[in-house]
Amino acid sequence: MNRRPPSLESHCGEFLSYGDFITCSDTWKRLDRDGGIDNIPRQSETWASMERMARDILDPVRRHFEQRVILTYGFSGPALARALRATEYPNITPSGDQHAGSELNRNGNLICKRRGIAVDFHVAGTSSWEVARWVVENTPFDRLYFYSAHRPFHVSVGPDENRSIVFMRGYRGGPHQPITMTRSKFLSLEPS
Repeated sequence: MNRRPPSLESHCGEFLSYGDFITCSDTWKRLDRDGGIDNIPRQSETWASMERMARDILDPVRRHFEQRVILTYGFSGPALARALRATEYPNITPSGDQHAGSELNRNGNLICKRRGIAVDFHVAGTSSWEVARWVVENTPFDRLYFYSAHRPFHVSVGPDENRSIVFMRGYRGGPHQPITMTRSKFLSLEPS
């Protein structure tokens, strides 16, 4: 890390702190209660990506919808990813989902070559369908994975700004079938 990491209480945007990104998952909260888990980013690029996510995606969403943005999954370092795989999420893919930010593995290689950062979130009192549509139309996101109008959705920022949209068709508790779609196709869908 090139610079001293900011405190978790420091704001990385207008409304959210770095700690909001690091401590938002239920697994982290449970493990922290049971003695803690190291989920602090080591790379300055990861911290910078949190700032970018707040500035370019989450702050504009908060201002537009005038409701609190609720993060359900944010930064996931190696220890948290191991805990998630060992418990309720055995199929997570740190190498592809950008929750690892720009962190390095034991061999000094990027965990996720896409870099940037990802969060799963929803907005209090607002359909995720409405929020996701607004994000697609108004922000420089990299990837967006949408599940349903009643669940948080995944969005990332990254250097590529691919604006890739994946509709995760599936049933509660069952496997999801990822369907990549164009912006116009996504915006024409009926909410589910």
